[in-house]
Amino acid sequence: MVNGIQFKVCGLTRAVCAQAAAEAGADFLGFIFYPKSPRHIRLERYHDIEGRLPKLPRVAVTVAPDIFTFAKLEAAGFDYFQIHFPVGLKEEIPSWERLVGKDRLWLAPKIPPDVEFDQSMLDHCSGVLWDAYKKDASVYGGTGQRSDWKSFAQLQRKYPDHRWILAGGISPENAAEAIEETGAKCLDFNSSLEAEPGLKDLNRLAEVRDALSKVLL
Repeated sequence: MVNGIQFKVCGLTRAVCAQAAAEAGADFLGFIFYPKSPRHIRLERYHDIEGRLPKLPRVAVTVAPDIFTFAKLEAAGFDYFQIHFPVGLKEEIPSWERLVGKDRLWLAPKIPPDVEFDQSMLDHCSGVLWDAYKKDASVYGGTGQRSDWKSFAQLQRKYPDHRWILAGGISPENAAEAIEETGAKCLDFNSSLEAEPGLKDLNRLAEVRDALSKVLL
């Protein structure tokens, strides 16, 4: 946490980047187990670096997992599970909750601009990650595109008992603006901090700390 703002660094594939994220003040470390993501990390690779990771909450990020795949991630000892999914699959949410529990489940629904947020999803999770919508059916996050900040702010005010995480093109350059416009208390950084997909730029990680330290709350 920096200046009262929590943040997650997502798309990690190397221990050195995770350590730099911790030194910058990150609250959560995100690892993407979605094979179509350019930041994908295999579970075997994650276990290789696990012992060298800083002692911060770890988030397993995946897309509409089947129960067998999800059970393997649950057995790996993650603190939270961030699931991206098309809104048409919301009937699967109760099964995800049963496996890891409401407190450890963060939902990241892929909501088209003309579809309203279904508040019933909040009965099954403790957090919502709000990302940019991309029409491409295979793309979930990591696009660098700005999400719908207005809707995020409205939902966070309406449902304050949940953790709301603002994603979608969040960078050191626009973090202060995002917080000012949305009241976000938790940000998600991914592609804006990269030297290349899956490899973080250590200087950019330090810039997150510097940017948040200057935010006037």
